[in-house]
Amino acid sequence: MTWRHLTLDERYQIQAMAKNRESQAAIARALGRSPSTISRELQRNVIPAEPRQYLARRAAQMTQRRRVAKGAASRKIQGELAQLVEQKLRLGWSPEQIAGRLASELAVQVSHETIYQHVLRDNALPYAESKRLRYCLRWHGYKHHRFRKSRMSERTRARKNWIKDRPQAANKRTETGHWERDLLLGKRGHSALLTIIDRKSRYLLVEHVLRVGSAEVAEATVKALRPHQGVTKTMTNDNGAEFQRDAKLQTKLGIPIFFTEPAAPWQRGSIENANGLIRQYLPKGADLDQIQRYMPEALEHALNFRPRKILDYRVPHEVFFNQELNLMTGDLMRFGIETGRIH
Repeated sequence: MTWRHLTLDERYQIQAMAKNRESQAAIARALGRSPSTISRELQRNVIPAEPRQYLARRAAQMTQRRRVAKGAASRKIQGELAQLVEQKLRLGWSPEQIAGRLASELAVQVSHETIYQHVLRDNALPYAESKRLRYCLRWHGYKHHRFRKSRMSERTRARKNWIKDRPQAANKRTETGHWERDLLLGKRGHSALLTIIDRKSRYLLVEHVLRVGSAEVAEATVKALRPHQGVTKTMTNDNGAEFQRDAKLQTKLGIPIFFTEPAAPWQRGSIENANGLIRQYLPKGADLDQIQRYMPEALEHALNFRPRKILDYRVPHEVFFNQELNLMTGDLMRFGIETGRIH
């Protein structure tokens, strides 16, 4: 059984049972915990002057204070080393440069990540207590992912469905109809390709979008999924501005749309991989305004009838439609993109 910290709800239950003079064994049984866990909790978080007074909220605060103190005591960057690191930060040295010089000159092993964490802790302090170490970093840290703040408002965040709440059938790829969505861009300010892929079968849909706007992308999404509406269950995409008409689109499609966490493209890895395959034919910077009308369908055909190792060398079309095809004999349908790339 995996060990886990006591929750505040569990502490309130301990408080109630301790007040009723229930035994530690009875409390442990009620919570499904080890008696030693309850014993330690009561020993650590009861004030000696008030032996019967176990208060849940106070116990949680005491536990948190001990955790913070333990973390502070175990930090590598303290005392003289902290002063040295902060001095070099103020001279404009990067954490990587500081870590490298500490190792080569003083044989002190501190990773650049540890130095970033030191700066992060300082940044989290109240303004009066902070040493403003963040502003010693290049660009004041604004271009570094550790300091980048999401522009998403709390209201927007509350409205959205987040990927952590996505059904297990989508996460585990046990059924078709759970899609991922993205845009494949060409020249800046020009048209794009909307790409949608089924997580289980890797079956791909492609639509040409003349303008990268939320209304146009929503309309193209409806068009692409219309033939498969009967099996469509969920959609997952990132937080790009072009995907922000989710409330209206969810109503129109009758499915929930889930969003990845900001700056987490790996959470929709299937569509990222599919876009990489499309780049075989349409390299970055290609003028998508000039592509032929048949190109989206041609790309779908090329990739939906290509064997995939992850599918035991079945093709996405076979898995999505639960069919068996004969692809090694007979006439092959050609769209003119089997070899080479489009420029």
